[in-house]
Amino acid sequence: MKMTVTAFEEAFALCETEARETIQLPRERLPVAAEVGDRLEWQGRSIRILRTETVARRQEIDQLMDELFED
Repeated sequence: MKMTVTAFEEAFALCETEARETIQLPRERLPVAAEVGDRLEWQGRSIRILRTETVARRQEIDQLMDELFED
């Protein structure tokens, strides 16, 4: 399952799945380097950061923000 980290609240990470469902995971289950906005893949007992998808998503958001706030 793929998901995006949307927030950290105390000892939990809030993540949005591709089905637009919000799930709450213990922060300790995520990779130590996980940040808000990171794309993650959860397979079995393993959760890993999808660096390529995270970078692409951030670039897309930056581009949309630039278009929205053009001078």
